[in-house]
Amino acid sequence: MNRMTGIILTSIGAILLIVGIVILSKSNKTIKPENFGNELINIIEMAVSDGVLTKNERDLIKREAQSKGFNYEEIIKDVESQILNRDSDEAETELINISKRNGDDFEKFIVHKFSRKYFKIKEWAGDKYSKGRYAETTRQPDLLLEFNLKDESALFSVECKWRSLYYKKGIEFCSIDQLQRYKEYELEHKIPVFIAIGVGGKGTCPEDLFIVPVSKIRSNFLPIEKLREFEKDVKSNFFFSPKALELR
Repeated sequence: MNRMTGIILTSIGAILLIVGIVILSKSNKTIKPENFGNELINIIEMAVSDGVLTKNERDLIKREAQSKGFNYEEIIKDVESQILNRDSDEAETELINISKRNGDDFEKFIVHKFSRKYFKIKEWAGDKYSKGRYAETTRQPDLLLEFNLKDESALFSVECKWRSLYYKKGIEFCSIDQLQRYKEYELEHKIPVFIAIGVGGKGTCPEDLFIVPVSKIRSNFLPIEKLREFEKDVKSNFFFSPKALELR
């Protein structure tokens, strides 16, 4: 009886030891970005590029990290550190872009969709900041354009957002605070504001393109089925209707 009890206790001890080793190795899994997968990389990229780690992004990172066995807290600390260290000694200011080069290229891509014959760029806001201080133009949409056709003339603004891929069957194109600023800008200046969203491909030529009126947006996350209502042919130029206040 005692011998049997000893064997059982020894077996239980061995099992617990193995379980402990597995748990320890899993909790200390080496954090290498190349092991994250596209979804987790995309969420981290959005947070760092925007300079804001939203609650939704934090929850998404936690969910994805835990599903892959990574230490969630370490990843969050690293993301927060990247956001805090965006300023460098060589340059106090930098562009706030969603994947810097692609973000810049996407703005240029959008600008080239407006024919010089009908559109004038009145303002092209620079997204520059330093240590939490923003220029006033940074807090407004990227582009202020004027449409002219015969005796018709109208102003409107466009904010450009590029994302490398869809996540959870949609796109989180900005923070809640940013969306609120776009809505306030639209009301204050009494001109329509549109969000140009490019997804996939490169900033120079996204796979999908959507032009969404801010007035039609209720959340900073847009599901694919909602985006499809405002899909635009990537190869065609833009046209603005002053009467309907539509950009298509």
